[in-house]
Parts: sequence; structure tokens; C-alpha cells
Amino acid sequence: MERSIPTRVIFHRLTEEQTRKRRENQALKEKKKGIVMKERSKRLSAMNVYITNAPSDDVPTEHVHDLYSLRWQIELFFKTWKSFFKIDHCKEIKKERLECHLYGQLIAILLCSSTMFQMRQLLLTKKKQELSEYKAIYIIKDYFLLLFQAIQKSTQELSKVLLRLFNLLQRNGRKSHRYEKKTVFDILGVVYQYTMCHKKAA
Repeated sequence: MERSIPTRVIFHRLTEEQTRKRRENQALKEKKKGIVMKERSKRLSAMNVYITNAPSDDVPTEHVHDLYSLRWQIELFFKTWKSFFKIDHCKEIKKERLECHLYGQLIAILLCSSTMFQMRQLLLTKKKQELSEYKAIYIIKDYFLLLFQAIQKSTQELSKVLLRLFNLLQRNGRKSHRYEKKTVFDILGVVYQYTMCHKKAA
């Protein structure tokens, strides 16, 4: 509050296809909510505006849009934790029971997330398809009992269940893009390469 921090304002123009999709969504919102958007707002919908205090030497302008898009991954994680694992809600119980409940939920989240990331990378590598985090977590959580039973039997049985899970995710867990964009792995790859080059230069 007592000092000024240098910031950058960055305008990122959308493609014609992206702009068309966004305006279609705006038209649906207008119809659903009974509102009329101003022409100025419609014109501004053809771009994204970012404000960042990250120095341009550390975060080049061309990477800002991609990095901001990664924030949605964090939002998705919190959404799945709350929607599927009810991590934000608990009955009034003793401290010890609460700790057991919390540890159990975190273990389940870890198993789901680890499986999801492995399946996601495999689907992207083998099939050139991107997995929806939200859909995948929902499907994998439903497979917990089958996975537990398979682990108790044999490695072969576990492999069969994982293969069934992969095929199910391939059919029902794919991400439906509104428009073509970089995957999370693409963005993280760019960030990693830039960071390594920056370290070598330093």
C-alpha cells in the first residue's frame, strides 16, 4: 500500500474463431438472463487484457497469456476437491476423527490425481487427445473399489482394470475444446525450456 510496483498491461487479440465462439456465448447469456450488452462490450470481447507485475525479463509478453491460462488448472483442482471429495464440508466430530477423515480424503485425492495425470499423458501421447481433469477425476473415483479389489488379487488383474479405465476415459473423459489451444503440457514445456535457457544465460 505504501509503494508502487511496476506493472504491465498486455492486450491479447483473439482469433476470428475464438471471437465468434465468445460472442455466441454472450448471445446465449443475454437471452437467458434477459440482458442486452453494450456494443462497446461486444467489441472488447475480441481480446483478453492482462495486468502483471512479473518483469518482462522473467516472463516475456508472448508467454503471459499461456501462464494465465494455467490458473484454471488450480481452480479445477479445488472444484474437484469440493464437488467429489467434499473436502470443504464435515460434520461436527472429534479432532481425531476429523484428522482421519481428512487424511483419508487427501490420500484419495492423491491416488485420483496421480492416475489422472498418468492417463492424461498417455492419452495425449498415444491418441493425441486431451483429457478433461473434471471428467477424469469423476470417472476414476468411481473405479476406486474395482482398483482396490484388483490390487488384492494380482498385478495382472490390476492391469486389466487400468486398461478398462483408460478405454473408458478415452471414450467419455476427453476435453471438448471450444477452440484449438495449447495443452497444459505444451505450456509447461515452454515454461521449462525458457527457465532452463534463462538459468544458463545467467
